[in-house]
Amino acid sequence: CAGWFWYLANDMQFYVISPLFLVTLWRWTDQIDKIYTKPYARIGPYLVGILLAYYFIKRKQNNAGKLRMITLCLGWMVSSGVTLTCLFGLYHNDQGIVAASFYNALNRICFACGLAWVIFVCLIGQGGFVNSILSWKFLIPLSRLTFCAYLIHPIIQSVYYNSLRTLIHFSHITMVMYCFGFILFSYIAALVITLLFESPIIRLERLIRNKFTS
Repeated sequence: CAGWFWYLANDMQFYVISPLFLVTLWRWTDQIDKIYTKPYARIGPYLVGILLAYYFIKRKQNNAGKLRMITLCLGWMVSSGVTLTCLFGLYHNDQGIVAASFYNALNRICFACGLAWVIFVCLIGQGGFVNSILSWKFLIPLSRLTFCAYLIHPIIQSVYYNSLRTLIHFSHITMVMYCFGFILFSYIAALVITLLFESPIIRLERLIRNKFTS
């Protein structure tokens, strides 16, 4: 297996044990804090997604109304501040041990919470122009290729850099050009792989499932 496939195993294990957390939420709603006892480093964002889905379903069952404007403004401010802090928190390398410890422990969960707010307001129809951008039809086929592009992009980078015969002069312009180039070729490769393998398998799975359910 490729070196970066380790997260597939993590994600699969999170998926297998997620019913345990859902049962806990259903049976012991008043003791929700007990499910946060010493989680693994990367299960935090997965739990954020579970809690968001649970809250959204409960909110829908209770026929909750729209959020007030002040709530929306505060939510967007906090979400933007948290996600930007997670993204640029490592810009300065002279942070102390305490700050680095807090960042490493909380940055994934905080970033997931920031994204959870964006997903939530889009689901309830109050995402505004952000929802319009994320719902753009042009992004639908790209979203279906993103996971495959994630799996294939390190291979493309490795092939390119290992084939170089001259030194690279790194600058902001070259980094941007490399970034967009790798993105383009990653999605092209993802399209080919999806058409050759993923789409036929999904189609076959649907045919088999329809045969047994009909």
